[in-house]
Amino acid sequence: MNVDTSGIQRVSSLPEALFANGDHGSSRPAQWYRREDGYVPVTYAQLISRVRHIASGLIRAGIQPGDRIGLLMENRPEWAAIDYAILSIGAVTVPLYCNYRPQDIAYVLKDCGAVAIFTSGGQLLRHLLQASRECPELHRIYCLEQATGSGSTELLTSLEAGEIETTAIEQRLASLTRQTLATLVYTSGTTANPKGVMLTHGNILTNLEAVPDVLQLRTDDRMLSFLPLAHALERMGGHFLVYSFGISVAFAERPDTVAKNLVEAEPTILISVPRMLEVVRSRMLAQVAKQPAIQRQPFNRYLRLSERRRHAKLNLFDNLIFRLLDGLVGGKVRARFGGHLRLLVSGGAPLSIEVGEFFENLGLPVIEGYGLTESAPLLTVNPLHDRRPGSVGKAAGVELRIAEDGEILARGNNIMPGYWKLPEATAEALDADGWLHTGDIGELDADDYLRITDRKKDLIVNSGGENIAPQRIEAMLVGDPMIDQAVIFGDKRPYLIALIVPNRESCAVWAKESGLPDTDWEHLCRAEIFRKQIQSRINGILKPLNPFEQIRRILIVDQPMTIEDGLLTPTLKVKRRKVYEKFAAQLEQLYAGS
Repeated sequence: MNVDTSGIQRVSSLPEALFANGDHGSSRPAQWYRREDGYVPVTYAQLISRVRHIASGLIRAGIQPGDRIGLLMENRPEWAAIDYAILSIGAVTVPLYCNYRPQDIAYVLKDCGAVAIFTSGGQLLRHLLQASRECPELHRIYCLEQATGSGSTELLTSLEAGEIETTAIEQRLASLTRQTLATLVYTSGTTANPKGVMLTHGNILTNLEAVPDVLQLRTDDRMLSFLPLAHALERMGGHFLVYSFGISVAFAERPDTVAKNLVEAEPTILISVPRMLEVVRSRMLAQVAKQPAIQRQPFNRYLRLSERRRHAKLNLFDNLIFRLLDGLVGGKVRARFGGHLRLLVSGGAPLSIEVGEFFENLGLPVIEGYGLTESAPLLTVNPLHDRRPGSVGKAAGVELRIAEDGEILARGNNIMPGYWKLPEATAEALDADGWLHTGDIGELDADDYLRITDRKKDLIVNSGGENIAPQRIEAMLVGDPMIDQAVIFGDKRPYLIALIVPNRESCAVWAKESGLPDTDWEHLCRAEIFRKQIQSRINGILKPLNPFEQIRRILIVDQPMTIEDGLLTPTLKVKRRKVYEKFAAQLEQLYAGS
């Protein structure tokens, strides 16, 4: 049964959309969280009751409309209850990433002037307490767990105690409009200090209004939440969308338990980022490559038949073979995703065509979208009924146009009013006619499908004056099973070079099949024969491109780039400048004698 999504256009605030679900289906599950015996539900009635109790406690604590309140917490049921409680009383939620260092936490809290913050406990609390010494405006710290040896914190349960302040909450709700500031979302800061993106209730509701044109939600739809809720993609898709339309979300226990939780939670929709899908694909292909040839044949034949079947009708014999293999191969793969997944949503970075089609061939449809934090975040999305690999779809309730220099411009009710306390940066991002300058380079085809070619600031201009889009080339490279990560450099240089992180499993299989002596991973990555093999594969992948887009030399590193080492953002985007700074000496050596 499909969800009735028509009511979203009539509400004035995000809490109003949530509370409507209490009227229409209070006994339906809103959330699922894992206990020792499996996943158990939290109903809409239970969630809304907790929201109202927390909101009442905040009112009694003196929190005023417009006050900024931080939220530093792992993905869990309390995250939603706290966020909606803050929004219900007209305050402003400021989500923080759990991998923030104490100095990052302090920067955000000072910049926004937060008066209170919620956290869970453990290391997050320790980092927060360290940061709080630099935040004179921060008066209250609420914790889920008892804080040992700290008198400056209060338990969330204490805040929730007491009667619901029904009249006060209703008065606060009645004052909310679509122009009311809802949240400050700090950008991940790939090039500079994070900026606080101001998003109103109307900005986010405008995004939600575009969803029914893209896909039909079902009353039994369930998501699995594992991307950081501090990021606009997950907060929109795995949070506001869920509770506004009355479906449900299960929470992964930790990032390293996602594979197990997928099987247990049985989601129907999964929001992901390209990096995760690339890793899953690489691991599958590496596992298949380890099998004897006779065992690899069913998997490879299934993929070939599925590819043909997506583009043309199979003959009777091939269709019978496909159905048999779909049970033996496709069904087993889909079971790893819980067995009920009907849709993968990819966003946050470009998804390569090879990766998207791989999952399509396994019977796991992928819709790719595009947006920015500044657009709350959705700008375009591939309609489920007419998705086109290689594109990020069509405009979703927003105007798009391409500037003379190729930059994508957007205008609509989902565009932010500006950056917090940064009028110059706001004027740079938003022109006088209300167009958001995205910083991305792209093109619209004849059917108005958008294709992203690169980041404007990431464009490489070589010494010959040629403009080169590194992200497009990088996406081609990571489609190879032997390449896990790739970062290209070459600005103002005569040719391109690349830092390559190989895929350990696939490369180990290649080494064995090539008859190389047993060695450790570090020695293999330093071996000249291995470098030549990777370079040869790169040459083959990039052969169709222009001569100036070829990669002449490579640096192979044996450890992946991670969030922890500061080379990836929390949504797994490469911090290109940081990568260059770390490996500058080795990268510069690739130009020696050129």
